[in-house]
Amino acid sequence: MAPPVSLELRERIIAWKYELNMPISVIAQLANQCEKTVKNVLKTYRDYNQPTNPFIRPRGRKRILDRDDLNYIESILLAEPALFLDEIQDKLLVVRDVE
Repeated sequence: MAPPVSLELRERIIAWKYELNMPISVIAQLANQCEKTVKNVLKTYRDYNQPTNPFIRPRGRKRILDRDDLNYIESILLAEPALFLDEIQDKLLVVRDVE
């Protein structure tokens, strides 16, 4: 599966089409995407008047640990490399209140 088209690229594709009135083949070359991808981006914009579909639910689930939690785990492992997983979990619960 191809990687998703970024929001910035979607906005550029829309601007190239509706502000500069470029043909789809030229936009596809500039965006380094196939013409079908460009057409899909433009169709989404026509349907919802924004670059992305507002009704699509995000994939996956919310992460339990944020960047600060991961930095904390890294720092305690640097200080005490021989910690067991249960000890790391206990420290994370006490200090960061994350289970």
